[in-house]
Amino acid sequence: NESKNTTVRMSDRTLTLLLATGATFACASLVARVRSRAARRLTMSGAAEPAVRWALDDDARTAASADQAHILAQAWGSDPEIGVFGGTLCAVPFVRTTTDGLVMHGSLAYCNGGGLREGSPRPGVCLVHTAVGPQDLYLRWRAHALATRGYVVLIADLLGDPHGDGWEPAWCGPRREVYTGEGRPLLQRRTREALQQLAESPLVDASTRRAARAV
Repeated sequence: NESKNTTVRMSDRTLTLLLATGATFACASLVARVRSRAARRLTMSGAAEPAVRWALDDDARTAASADQAHILAQAWGSDPEIGVFGGTLCAVPFVRTTTDGLVMHGSLAYCNGGGLREGSPRPGVCLVHTAVGPQDLYLRWRAHALATRGYVVLIADLLGDPHGDGWEPAWCGPRREVYTGEGRPLLQRRTREALQQLAESPLVDASTRRAARAV
């Protein structure tokens, strides 16, 4: 039941698709044994802060515990690749309703400045979350790092989770269950819709749109 990271890199000017597979929707019990909501509001006092706070739901829970959030915030704030980047991160909500009625609360990240060409379309990256859902501090960190390289990054939401409830097994269990067994086609369809969501952004380039249509 190991999770595998599959990277499909078609070119520097096309879609890079990162999918967490294998135990993606089967490991919540290993990472979300939390008895309180202490980590719902992330505080970074004493930690090296990222260059910008994620401009989404400030009250979203983004880690299994306050201690884990603190460690991730320190790692994010100390990331050397982000540290040498002179530009700024933009992180905005990116909501879409699927054809079967799921409201996907994704987020879109991109950078300006730092030597990046302003106003020109960029290649897109779609990050698909693990069992705990899209409100994950680690995913935000990786999206920031990719954005400094000139990518437009969508953190997809396949659970319909705007507040980080995926960290609670009682909430995410039934939502993960629909993707197991005969539900795999539903997972694939909603993943394709997330790719289409990315492709519809005016920020991404034509090759990203072509690649999304081909999936």
